[in-house]
This record gives sequence, structure tokens and C-alpha cells, in this order.
Amino acid sequence: MSTLHDYVDRKRLKWMGFYLSEHTAQMVHTSLEEYAVVEEKNDMISQEITEVMEEALLKDKSVAIQTNELVNHSYLPDVIGKIKGHNEDGVFIDETFVAYDAIKHIEFYQYHKWSEID
Repeated sequence: MSTLHDYVDRKRLKWMGFYLSEHTAQMVHTSLEEYAVVEEKNDMISQEITEVMEEALLKDKSVAIQTNELVNHSYLPDVIGKIKGHNEDGVFIDETFVAYDAIKHIEFYQYHKWSEID
């Protein structure tokens, strides 16, 4: 007895498709890690840091903070956001806590919209 349509199993071709999608995703992730080198910014004294924080609080500006923390001899990406609060130990940038003694550099941060043309 014959069927109307013979089913053809793709077997290895099907599994190669799974491998390729996972492999390309891993390659993209690896390449992003390789090129994500954070440049070291100059150290600021506590008075300069305080002045920037005060102006950011008064004028509701976003800041970018580079901390002293190193991972694999590279600085972590900047903590970016608005100052939401502070206590005697540190400052809250959105939901991220940054200790005062860990701040290496702070500057105002200007968000760029995707629709802006330079």
C-alpha cells in the first residue's frame, strides 16, 4: 500500500541548522566581549566628584560613573543613570548602588536618540 506523499527526514541537515544558529549566537557574544574594552578615565578628587553630584541632583541630570573595580585587568562599564538617592556609604544610580570610595570618575551623561542625525 502506498501513501500519497513520502515523508523525507532531513536528519543531519536539520541538526546542522541547530548547530549553526547556536554557533553564530556564541560567535556574536564572544566578539562583543572581545571589543568591550573600557578606557581608563582620569582620577577625580572628592571635591570634584561632589560638585558634579550636587549639580546632577539640582538639575536632574544623568551621570556616568567609572568605578575603581577591575575585572581581568579592564575597568567595568560605566554606571549610567540619574541619582535616585544616597546615604553615608554611597549613592544610588537608578537601582545600582555605588560606594563613595569606589568612584574613580564621574561626568554628566547625554543620552543620544536613535533619530538624531549628526
